Amino acid sequence: MRSGSVSLISERIAMVSIAISVAVVLAAISISEGFKHDICSRMAGFTGQLLLVVPGEQYTNENYPIDPRFSFSDKMAAIPGIASIDPVAYRTGVLDGGGVVQGILFKGVDSTYSASFFSNLVVEGRMPDFATAKPSDDILISKRIAAMLSLNEGEKVTAYFVGEKVRLRRFQICGIYDASLEGIDERLVLVDIRHIRNLNGFKPYECSCVEIQLDNMKTDSREQDAVMEEIHELIKTSPMDAEDSSVIIRSVSELFPSIFDWLALMDLNVLVVLVLMFAVAGFNMISGLLIILFERISTIGLFKALGMRSRSVCKVFLLHSGRIVLAGMAWGNAVMLPLLLVQKYLKPLTLNPSNYFVDHVPIHLTVGMWLLVNLLCIAVMALIMLIPTAFISKVSPDRTMRVN
Repeated sequence: MRSGSVSLISERIAMVSIAISVAVVLAAISISEGFKHDICSRMAGFTGQLLLVVPGEQYTNENYPIDPRFSFSDKMAAIPGIASIDPVAYRTGVLDGGGVVQGILFKGVDSTYSASFFSNLVVEGRMPDFATAKPSDDILISKRIAAMLSLNEGEKVTAYFVGEKVRLRRFQICGIYDASLEGIDERLVLVDIRHIRNLNGFKPYECSCVEIQLDNMKTDSREQDAVMEEIHELIKTSPMDAEDSSVIIRSVSELFPSIFDWLALMDLNVLVVLVLMFAVAGFNMISGLLIILFERISTIGLFKALGMRSRSVCKVFLLHSGRIVLAGMAWGNAVMLPLLLVQKYLKPLTLNPSNYFVDHVPIHLTVGMWLLVNLLCIAVMALIMLIPTAFISKVSPDRTMRVN
């Protein structure tokens, strides 16, 4: 085999290695960010990104109501990034599906509740109408609950609430939603808050907690922390003579730590993939450049004998290797980006939601993230390429030049 063909093969191996590495890194980051974006958005849709709750109590508490008419309500609503502030009330109970019963968490909301999250999840029927003069009998249940209790849209269902005495309510199933979020949508239903206030013994304006939604369902922890700090300051500096309910601010990540710990673990997995892929691409790049340098060693000696400095010779080889890197990156992007778009919009790859909290492989890749991955690849490859080119400075013209 000729030396030129060996050099060509090594270049192609390096190029393919870089293409595969870039493609895998793009996929890993897109999928990781997709999981975080989808799951965080869904969790926040159920509870709000931030909540005002009674100290020492769960956000679903039934015994210690909150008066949402805080003295700082107007200032809180004016904080940049806050989209809505909604009082909600909770009550645990049981749904009877004709002999099959299921423990349920009833979430009571009113007609002003920001229900766009649930509206987008409705797969059958419609959203409840809570703007009626009397407490509405509409109920929105999940697809999981409907399957477990063999219920359909339009049917009536009986709910039992246990306290000092057992009370029941008859609801009309107006719609069915599907969030594919194991552990939450299998037990959460939406009803009129007036029913829950009556069952809990709350006053007409009281609630279990106050949900705070941020603009565009923001999931960035830094944005949430900034809003949390401002609300915390408002709570802390509220007038002493104000009759505000005692509340603290909590984030959705504090309510479901196990899920968010699982998401954080994915970041570690992505970091491992990044290191491995860049290590493989770097090893192949170094190998390819060394082969090229060894094959061109006499040419390097000639250049030096003619007065070319080592730095100038290095530039020649760096430009050549740079073309290999850019070609590999171009192929990696050209192959992976269409695949990511297909998965994002057509969702051919599915998952078991009981294990992964979503029913498909989620994809989330912004232009900024795409640029960052490619710039990182260029920077890493540029540093790696400096290793073999250091060999050029040690080449001695009198030992390498020869007459063919």
